[in-house]
Amino acid sequence: MPKASKMDQNYEKLLELTDVLSSHTIGAYKQTIEALKTLNAQSALQIIKGDDEIDALEEDLIEEATVMIVRSQPVASDLRKILMIIRLANEYERIADYAEKIAEYIILIKENDSLEHYEKNVDKLTAMLEVVVSMLELVFVGLKEEDKAKIKQAAKLDDKIDDLFEEVMASLIQHIRVVDGKIFGTAHAILINKYIERAGDHITNIAEEVLFALKGQRYNF
Repeated sequence: MPKASKMDQNYEKLLELTDVLSSHTIGAYKQTIEALKTLNAQSALQIIKGDDEIDALEEDLIEEATVMIVRSQPVASDLRKILMIIRLANEYERIADYAEKIAEYIILIKENDSLEHYEKNVDKLTAMLEVVVSMLELVFVGLKEEDKAKIKQAAKLDDKIDDLFEEVMASLIQHIRVVDGKIFGTAHAILINKYIERAGDHITNIAEEVLFALKGQRYNF
């Protein structure tokens, strides 16, 4: 078996760092699912606190990839892959930010006892978060194995999030119409719904970036 080139070794190192960033992001969303199910403010605070570590991981990954570009001056597919890693670092950081924002609204819902909208839609919101976790897990496996089918499958799961997003939004708008002026908690749920939908969009971005790096052409889902 031929020895891996220096460039291949560098890319493997970036994949390992990306794996850590992906794992922390997945962990944040798994925590968010439990916090949302139970309205556990302490768990929500842990999610908020943990976002600093994810930010630091993003910065480390971008720095490592940038140094590799400067030192190795890669071209063609090698350059595409390293640039992809930089873009993925940005996407993961943004996805994790949404988990932090959701955690903040979980605390506000708990503090203000704004439960009408919560009780009606929590199952759908947690189902959306579970799809986000599945997408994150699948897209990284696809990246690591360079399995285009798994990457496309991950992107396709975003359709489930979009469908649930529309259902929850319709429910929350109806709640605003029928409840006299009591929209504080409903507004928070609308934002949670939107943040989850945006997380799905950013994972789709990851899928598009990975496929471009592997194939040299753009895929739009």
